[in-house]
Amino acid sequence: GKLLGHGRSLQESGVGRWSTLHLGVRVRGGGGDGGATGAESRDCYLKMYAEKKPDKVDPNEARLARWCQCALSCDYLRPPCVMDPLGNLYNKEALVHALITKSLPKKFRHIRGLKDLTPVHLSAIPGVDPDDEHVETKFQCPVSGQEFNGKFKFVALKNCGHVLSVRALKEVQSSSCLVCFAEFKAEDKIPLNGTDEEVGLLRERMEAERAAARRVTRKEKSGESKSNGVAAIESIEGGSGEDETNSSKRKDAPPLTHSSTMKAVAKKAKPLLPIPANATKEIYQSIFTSSGSRSNLKETYSCRALPLARN
Repeated sequence: GKLLGHGRSLQESGVGRWSTLHLGVRVRGGGGDGGATGAESRDCYLKMYAEKKPDKVDPNEARLARWCQCALSCDYLRPPCVMDPLGNLYNKEALVHALITKSLPKKFRHIRGLKDLTPVHLSAIPGVDPDDEHVETKFQCPVSGQEFNGKFKFVALKNCGHVLSVRALKEVQSSSCLVCFAEFKAEDKIPLNGTDEEVGLLRERMEAERAAARRVTRKEKSGESKSNGVAAIESIEGGSGEDETNSSKRKDAPPLTHSSTMKAVAKKAKPLLPIPANATKEIYQSIFTSSGSRSNLKETYSCRALPLARN
C-alpha cells in the first residue's frame, strides 16, 4: 500500500476502482500514542511500587517448623525435650533458662514451673544425627516408622513420655505403652501440635485439674488449722503443773466455748514484765501509759491540758 498525500484526491493519488482503503484518524490530546497526559504524575508510580504485597509463607515450611523446632527458641528439637499441657514441644534447656530469667513470652504463661512439663522421648530415625541441622526430619514413630514431620498425627503418653503415632495405637489396640509396656489411660494421651479444637479441650482439662488441686490444698490447710486449734485447747485443758484443786474446778466448770478458749490461749501466751524492786504497780504502769489525771484537766482558749506529771 501507499500513503495518500495531504489535500490530494483519490484519482490524483492513482487509486483505482475497487481498491481497499485503510483510514487512520489522528486526534488531538494524546493517549494511546506513547505520550503522557496531565493526569499522570510521579506519585502514581511511587504509590504503585511502594505498596508491596506481603510474602506468602510456604505451608510446608510452616508445618516443618512447627513439628521439628522448639516452640520457644525456634531451634531444632534435640534431646532432652519436654511437653507442656497443651501439647507443645520444647528444648528443655531453652525453656528452663526462660523460667529462671523470667523471660517467658505471654503466650507461654500457662507454664508456671517444671511441674507443668512432661519429659518426652523422641525416637530418632536410624542413621540420622539429631544434632545435624541440615536434616529437617530427624524423628519417627518407633512402631509404625512414620516420620515426625507433621504429615501424620502423633500423641505423647503422659505417664511414660513416649511419642507414638495415632496409626500405631489404632492398629495395636492396647492399654499399655508399645515401647515400655507401662499402663496408661485414655486421658494420658496428649495430642502433639493439635488443632485449635484439641488445644481448647486440653486447656479446659488443664484448668480443671488446677482448680481441683487448689481445692485440695485449701482443705489440707483448713484441716491443719483445725488440728492446731484442737491441740492448743488440749494443751490448755490438760497442762502439767496444775494442782488437784484447779483440776476439780475445771471439771465442775461449764465447757469452754471457742471464744473463751481463744481468750485463754491469748492470756496464757501474753508475756508479763517483772516489776522492779521498790516500785508499785501504778508507778511502773505510768511509764508506759499516760497519767490518769489528764482526763480531769480541761482546755481553754489560752491554756492546753498537759499532764503535770510529765512536766
